[in-house]
Amino acid sequence: MPLVVRFLLLAVVSSSGAWISPAFVVQSAQLERAGGGAVRSLLARMVADEVQHFRGSIYGVSASVALNLNTRHAEISLRGAPLGGTLVGSGWLKAEQAKAYSGGVVLDPDFAKKLERRFISIKEASLDKETNTVTVVVIVPIFGRNVIVLKRVEGP
Repeated sequence: MPLVVRFLLLAVVSSSGAWISPAFVVQSAQLERAGGGAVRSLLARMVADEVQHFRGSIYGVSASVALNLNTRHAEISLRGAPLGGTLVGSGWLKAEQAKAYSGGVVLDPDFAKKLERRFISIKEASLDKETNTVTVVVIVPIFGRNVIVLKRVEGP
């Protein structure tokens, strides 16, 4: 990949606050070798991805979520003494409906294992664009089924 394209990718990613995966870098290199405007279209898709950040807390645990509205993929960070520190992972909505912003949640297997060790599970999530909130249904020890409301914040 030419140096100019790499710097352009880095500039776009760091200015949008988005997370870039190694798969994206490999895909962009493959598209560049294919020729044409493939890299430009990939960059356009990446810039079009809108990532919003949400925060909230419950029972001494703070939750931060970076939600990609196009892919419905979320990077999740949970912090607090009840967890024994910080847990970081990812999750996404089940593919029940293509443009749905609510429903069951699928977690990255490593993240799910970390939560299971603490007897915690994330069952459902819902985005309300009008109120700029994400509502998450969780099951926690002692307290059972709970709802946590995360409010939109600017930046990570």
